[in-house]
Amino acid sequence: MDAIFNKTKNIIALLPLVLAGCFWTESYESKEILSYKNKSNTVRMDQVRFISDDMGSFTLTGLLNSNLMPIKVYGTALLIDNQMKYGTAIDGSRLPQIMKKYGFLSPEKIENWRRDWAPHPQTNRTSLGLIHSDIEQKLPKHTYKIEVANITCAACHSGMTYDQYGRPTGRAWLGSPNTSLDLDGFFDSIYFGLKSGVKNQNAFMKKIKQAYPKMDAVEEATIRFTLLPIISYTLKKYEKMNRVLPFPNGGPGTTNGIGAFKRNAKLIKNPFAFNPHEAGFVSIPDISYRGFRSSLLYDGVYVNKGQQRFREITAAEAVNPKHLNQLSQLITFFTFSAMGSLLKNIEANMSHTQEIVGFLKELTPPPFPGDLDFTKVKSGAKIYAENCSKCHGVYNFDGMNRPQLVSFPNKLVPQKQMQTDPMRWVTVDHSVKTFADRSIFGKYSNPGFSMGGYVAPILSGVWATAPYLHNGSVPTLWHLMHPMERPQKFIVGGHALDYNKVGILGTQRHDNVYSYPSHYKSWSKASTYDTRRLGHSNRGHESEFLNLSEQDKDSLIEYLKLL
Repeated sequence: MDAIFNKTKNIIALLPLVLAGCFWTESYESKEILSYKNKSNTVRMDQVRFISDDMGSFTLTGLLNSNLMPIKVYGTALLIDNQMKYGTAIDGSRLPQIMKKYGFLSPEKIENWRRDWAPHPQTNRTSLGLIHSDIEQKLPKHTYKIEVANITCAACHSGMTYDQYGRPTGRAWLGSPNTSLDLDGFFDSIYFGLKSGVKNQNAFMKKIKQAYPKMDAVEEATIRFTLLPIISYTLKKYEKMNRVLPFPNGGPGTTNGIGAFKRNAKLIKNPFAFNPHEAGFVSIPDISYRGFRSSLLYDGVYVNKGQQRFREITAAEAVNPKHLNQLSQLITFFTFSAMGSLLKNIEANMSHTQEIVGFLKELTPPPFPGDLDFTKVKSGAKIYAENCSKCHGVYNFDGMNRPQLVSFPNKLVPQKQMQTDPMRWVTVDHSVKTFADRSIFGKYSNPGFSMGGYVAPILSGVWATAPYLHNGSVPTLWHLMHPMERPQKFIVGGHALDYNKVGILGTQRHDNVYSYPSHYKSWSKASTYDTRRLGHSNRGHESEFLNLSEQDKDSLIEYLKLL
């Protein structure tokens, strides 16, 4: 939603803000972070930063040019759009419930929160991974104030947990992927709410005040006389494509980090024209055991200076402080595309990311909550070792307890061999590398481009990460292992899990759509994944299963539940 606040020098209402820009207070800490710091000096900030650190994105420049959301304006727009669609009330306290429709979690509890590190946050009345701050400046004749919000690591990397029957529990697990987060749906809803609102700015202002009755006069004036004119002017630029993002995100559980990178780096020639070919989206991964990666992202495009991009990492190196510190430098880069952090703040944020990586070092995926057949598990362990470990890593298994990852090859599997959808690595083009090389990215890494394939993922916690393949195009592990049975279309978002097929609970309809059972009501808004669309192909990773019997596949699935 960043382009809605692009600088528009020919709008009179914006001039005071632009002139005052260099004097505005730049807050580098969210209200949520500050609340923890005010509680106690003994709070460990590792996991707190994971859910609450703004990573230097709370700046005036960020408001005008990047991902920041003036939350009272955007929140009201969401409420307006949902009122038109579903008849919901214009009430700001309902915003977490509205955002839940788009996959944002408001969990009753975070199951793996370390209470010995920090008090458990109040998560059931807000959206996990959504943080807030006030940008305020007092000048001789003008005072400006606006409450802004942004997402953090936890918005994408906190997943729903499931009970022994595969039903969503309403609780969250940090590090698991949010397989229901629908960024396209979220931004579209804001866009259509804004379009409706700015048609009558006085009426829109009344609804903002209705949604947020405690808003003070200074913020009301800032919104009325500065932000709404900018929004009204800029929305006209989006009329042709009728959306705000010039690239697709792919649907629930997927993101398009490369599209966001190009947008923030101004590598997209026309940000007001939709380009379906920028379909470089990926399924949000589980981020446990990141220490086993020699490079980061699905195609390994980020690697530290002087390091080999694709090399085996053992358990000892995976927890080595020097190696983890180097990875934290690379992880900081993600804040540029995901959170809109300014390039000038990247280096300063590396110490914060280092703390977050300290938390990730302790992170494990959620344990499988269902029943297991250990006769099949033991057989599956042998099948995995013989057929999967060369790409997906070697595990130490004692026959009963959860297998432990002992080495990971970081193997790049070329397109010709794997034959999965190529759009992700294709969109990492030379413009991305050139920009990265010339920026702070190039100081700490050797950015790659068009890698020609993907790194086989770590499979720990795989039972909870459906749908599968790098672009989330296959609903269950059973379908992955039966390539000819993969559905052309399937429903995803707010889903329950099938512990037999391991993946999204569903049945095949007569129209070749794999859909939820009639009795199941999804907790978020579900969408149809169509594998015929660009970047959505469900082909590839097929020959690996040709020589496995049905019994072998059944045993392998049983073993994968335990990882």
